[in-house]
Amino acid sequence: MALALSACATKKQDMYQWGGYDGLLYEAYKDPNKVEEFRIKLENQIAASESAKQKVAPGLYAEVGTIYLQSGAKESAVKYYKLERDTWPESKALMTSMIENIERRPTKEEIKK
Repeated sequence: MALALSACATKKQDMYQWGGYDGLLYEAYKDPNKVEEFRIKLENQIAASESAKQKVAPGLYAEVGTIYLQSGAKESAVKYYKLERDTWPESKALMTSMIENIERRPTKEEIKK
C-alpha cells in the first residue's frame, strides 16, 4: 500500500521549461534596468529548449519579441512574433495582427523625410 501511495506522490515534471520566467519577469518590472538581462536569459532558455528538441514554452517567443519592440528593434520583434505564431497556432490571430501593425509603422528614417 505504501509503495502504491509513494508512486502517486512522485514529482510531476513540467511540460515546458520556463527558465525562471516568473521571477525574471517580476525583477524586470521592478527594475527596468534588468530588462536586457531578462531578454538574454529568455533567449538562452529558448536556445536550450530548441537544442534539446523541446517545444518552447508558450509566450516566451512573444515576450522576447515585445522586449525587442519596446527597444525599437522592429525586425527582431517581428522575427520572434513569427516564431510564436508558427509554434503556437492558437496565437496566430494576435501575432499576425501584431506583425502587421509593426510592418505598417514607418521607420525613424521614413519619419525624418
